[in-house]
Amino acid sequence: MAQLRAEGRVCEIEPLKDRPVDRAWDLGVGDDTSIWWFQTAGSQLYILDHYAASGVGLEHYRDLIEAREKGRSWIHGIDYVPHDAKIKEWGSGRTRVETMQGMGLRPMLVPLASIDDGINAVRRTLPLCVFHPRCEPGGLTALEQYRREWDDEKKCFKPTAVHDWTSHPADAFRYLAMSWKKPPPRVIQLPKDTGWRIPPPPERRRRGGLRL
Repeated sequence: MAQLRAEGRVCEIEPLKDRPVDRAWDLGVGDDTSIWWFQTAGSQLYILDHYAASGVGLEHYRDLIEAREKGRSWIHGIDYVPHDAKIKEWGSGRTRVETMQGMGLRPMLVPLASIDDGINAVRRTLPLCVFHPRCEPGGLTALEQYRREWDDEKKCFKPTAVHDWTSHPADAFRYLAMSWKKPPPRVIQLPKDTGWRIPPPPERRRRGGLRL
């Protein structure tokens, strides 16, 4: 993050007019929900905005997204959401994916991966990012202050991060890092022939039209 600021990659940027602006979500249950707005521009990422809130329903975020798209002439993009968005909720019997689809949003599940894989994706993605200054409050500051928990007894960091106000923006950005670029197609290499092979039996000789 220090390198990002040193290189001047927090600056006024405008999205490409002919491309959609996507969103990456961390959907909280009773906690904050965090959203990053971003756009791919070649090999670069424009991080255009961030928002977090708690104690409100999906309608609040839908209205917020529509207002920002209308006010800034952004093209409606994809909503990248974590895998638990496909779990049915009590009461409604619907998944959050279904609820979002009914609101005109475009949810897509983030590829399932471990937290370590997600953190590595963030490390590879950050050098490609340019952030708009509107991401500063609650967004960039959360990424800068996100940290692992210290174990006083063992005198080392725990494998888990501190769960505080930085968690949701950091998790949403982790989903962004795992979603913005499609993985290359998997090429299955056929095994090469090794060792001895038993040759097929030779054709039997024919004599007088009869097989010998």
